[in-house]
Amino acid sequence: MELDAKGLIGRLKRNSLIRAVTGYAALAFISVQAVQLVSGTFGLSQDFNKNLIWVFVAGFPFLVVATWAYSSKLSTLKILGVFALVLALGYSAGTYIWVNSVLAPKISAFIHSDDYVSAWQATNQVDAIAPFFSKADEVFPEISSMAELRVDQDGVDVYWKPYGMDNQDWFFLGTTPLGKQRLPNGLLELKMQKEGFESQFFSVLNPSMRFGNSNVFDWTLEPIKLRPEDSSPPGMVYIQGGNFVPGITGQGIDPVNLNSFYIDKTEVTNRQFKEFMNAGGYDNRQYWVDMEFVKDGISLTTEQAKKLLVDTTGVEGPAGWEVGTYLDGQGNFPVTGVSWYEALAYARYRGNILPPMHHWAKAAYPPDEILGPISPKLVKESNFSGRGVIETGIRGIGAYGTYDMAGNAREWVWNIFGGRGLTLGGSYSDPQYMASQTNPLPRMDRSPVNGFRTVRLLNARDMNPFGDAINRPPPKPDSFYKPMNDEAFTIYSRNFDIGKIDLKSKVLYVDDSNPLWVKERILVDLGYGSESMDILVFRPRDSYGKIGSVIIYPGANYFRTPPDIDEVNPGEYGLDFIVKSGRAIVWPAIKDSMNRISPMTSSSRTDISRRWRERLKAWTVDTYRTIDYVETRDDLDPDNIFYLGMSYGSLYPTHTLLFEKRFSAALLYVGGASRSIPPLSDGLNHLPRITTPILMLNGEQDYLIPKVTAERFYDQIGTPVEDKRLVFYESGHWPLPRNQMIRESLAWMDKYSVN
Repeated sequence: MELDAKGLIGRLKRNSLIRAVTGYAALAFISVQAVQLVSGTFGLSQDFNKNLIWVFVAGFPFLVVATWAYSSKLSTLKILGVFALVLALGYSAGTYIWVNSVLAPKISAFIHSDDYVSAWQATNQVDAIAPFFSKADEVFPEISSMAELRVDQDGVDVYWKPYGMDNQDWFFLGTTPLGKQRLPNGLLELKMQKEGFESQFFSVLNPSMRFGNSNVFDWTLEPIKLRPEDSSPPGMVYIQGGNFVPGITGQGIDPVNLNSFYIDKTEVTNRQFKEFMNAGGYDNRQYWVDMEFVKDGISLTTEQAKKLLVDTTGVEGPAGWEVGTYLDGQGNFPVTGVSWYEALAYARYRGNILPPMHHWAKAAYPPDEILGPISPKLVKESNFSGRGVIETGIRGIGAYGTYDMAGNAREWVWNIFGGRGLTLGGSYSDPQYMASQTNPLPRMDRSPVNGFRTVRLLNARDMNPFGDAINRPPPKPDSFYKPMNDEAFTIYSRNFDIGKIDLKSKVLYVDDSNPLWVKERILVDLGYGSESMDILVFRPRDSYGKIGSVIIYPGANYFRTPPDIDEVNPGEYGLDFIVKSGRAIVWPAIKDSMNRISPMTSSSRTDISRRWRERLKAWTVDTYRTIDYVETRDDLDPDNIFYLGMSYGSLYPTHTLLFEKRFSAALLYVGGASRSIPPLSDGLNHLPRITTPILMLNGEQDYLIPKVTAERFYDQIGTPVEDKRLVFYESGHWPLPRNQMIRESLAWMDKYSVN
């Protein structure tokens, strides 16, 4: 028996198939271990190691066939060597073709369309399967940014994934404290977990303030603080306090500071509202105290009002219910058809209140929605289908893990707006721009799209002043804005007459330290009030002959909290492409910007209008002197001068286009018509007299300059149709999709450049 066992072992050792398989297993093991050892040195990912194992597994049946076919002709060692060589060459050739024929074009297409998250994923796919053909060094600088996430507690595990990818696995970023990490540019979801604490979720754009790589404000975000386990009320999300800029049209860009609070993760559902009714909610007086019931301008008693708060069958309950209950299968749908009064009564039943407008805005959008917007993706993922409400908690995840704050049901908030109630967020039947618009309604309105959620404040003082009534004058009708006739315009123009002067230009310094441009700072006289103005010029290195120039009118931060003038950098707004195109950037410190700030401190509307008139005159002079200076230079072409305004610079200084005809064309980034300053605020419409060729690039989901504002400017300017263009991107206020913006801008300047 022992001899038979030895004989069997001997035969197995001599069997070519067994020897090949054994050798193949040893080769695979050694290869995987070697890759593991050198992965850190060569930057090889763990995914590549896993994929290498699968390559060896996939090659196994082919080895068996090859051994069976050639064992009589070749030694096992030769079979194994040839097979390993063929496997290596086949894998290399196949992955090379796959990378360059399939993935590389995909990556280029993603970058071309400014979809950097998809480009990142495709690039990582190359590294996971064919790292020696990696595109990372070539692609990553363009599609990603170094991000630093500040978390108060150590030992927190942080994960990320692309926004809206429910079927996507979470990627582990690291454990706090985290240093700087490279992440794709674009909208991401974050998850933070630590034992003994509640998990926390965020939707964050990279770059943004949250990642510490974008900030134009004079304040910073507090580090994220996880809450102890079970500290949040059931079904509610913790919103950490601090500064934020409300992402609601008409709220401006001044920061608001709130204390921390809780808000419902989802809209209140039919099932939850039924619990309130079953608990006698409509009859319990404590839920209805201090309510001033008004319908069609007539005050009602509580008893009179409650007779109106009935369903389709006359039983008390939401307007669309039957016999005091919701329709079958709709328990998890948002309760709708409720008035402001019913929403408030339910909130009191829960020990909560309706969200004050600013609390609602803080929970819906990130603190820097103006510059790190999530709305372009959020509204696409939200229910604006026009087909009806859907179950809560499925779509439209917000900045802090709430759902449906855009679309689905519009939501009652606490504040009274001009005597009416206020809803926010829009509904499934509204246009998408309603996601950031206020929508006042009579408090007794029981529309089938009216829903709500509740909040629990941790500091009652937040109700004052944030819960106060909102009183704003109604907007002027379009008939108020009358076009200037020739006589009126002639008189108006005399305020902006400008003559030539000796600029007495003086070069303060020339800085050639940047690899893209040479920076100059020049000082010129202005001819009013003994004032002078700095002009920054960024001209391409090694430029020859006369080149075109682009005069910059920047965003609001340059008029509020600007950088030091010597730190001004076109790269902040991504304007380096202008220099790369062979044109110079000319950046004047126009009145009340950069080192010439004199803030408007008066609260008098009349005095503010007077100051605006002075500012418009100064900007016209400043622009005139800037172009005068450009015309004195031998290296700048006086026939190719372009106006480029950004946000503030494309809203207000565009008034200079009325009188300055030396611009070849204008580019307005996120601009439009502001009716808050003279002459429009006086009812005089000057826009039809602007005839400069104008390109407008705007965001579809821009809450600061809504779509209607951009369209109004475009429609009313007197520029011929063939010389004006308006483009809306799937973006917020800023940034615009970079590559698409660059293509449109360069094509526009090329079209109106004089050869």
